[in-house]
Amino acid sequence: MEKPSTLFTGIFGAFIISTGAMVLLPNSQIGNLQPTVGDWDGTQPSPTDVYPVDRRLIGRDVYVANGCFYCHTQQVRDLQYGPDMPRGWGNRRTVARDYLYENVPLLGSTRMGPDLANYGAAGWRNEQSEDTKKPAARDAAWVFKHLYNPRTFVSDSNCPPQTGMFTRHVIGEKASPNAAFVEGREEWIPGDDARNLAAYLLSLDRSHPLPEAPTVIKVKEEKK
Repeated sequence: MEKPSTLFTGIFGAFIISTGAMVLLPNSQIGNLQPTVGDWDGTQPSPTDVYPVDRRLIGRDVYVANGCFYCHTQQVRDLQYGPDMPRGWGNRRTVARDYLYENVPLLGSTRMGPDLANYGAAGWRNEQSEDTKKPAARDAAWVFKHLYNPRTFVSDSNCPPQTGMFTRHVIGEKASPNAAFVEGREEWIPGDDARNLAAYLLSLDRSHPLPEAPTVIKVKEEKK
């Protein structure tokens, strides 16, 4: 049987090596990252535009509370690891600097639905209008309709309807522009959770180039 001192030396050595490899080395590589958005000359977005200081958006809490991160990721893979960019989910890979102001990054682990890292960016593509087969203009009203019934846009969508985020009202002089569904003289209007969630989703935009992640695919802006 080995001497206790040898055993403890081995355990301590394994602890030191693992700490260095899993904690100290990664921290030396990304621990001092600073917001970087190319060269700002008044025409480029500032760091506060890309990295909002207050990341505790109410809509983000709604996103978490409803388990959206179980089916959606927020990390665009490099071209060598998958077709995320050709699918229209981003124009470059996602890197550590993108999560500087995230308290707990919502990376996700399973993709039952599309990646949402750039949901609010111009040209983000996924769902298509069933009648035109072209990507629909994505704004708050679009998000409301999708939340109320995802199959309005994609007939085989796995996303569960979030009807509980909407309330039914009798239509007044005319239907609300934000009505997710209209039937007869009744309409379903988004509640606070739906509005906050839509605002959060439309704020997701990591399309700006970074030194370590330059733009790979040029995204065409949607015609509205």
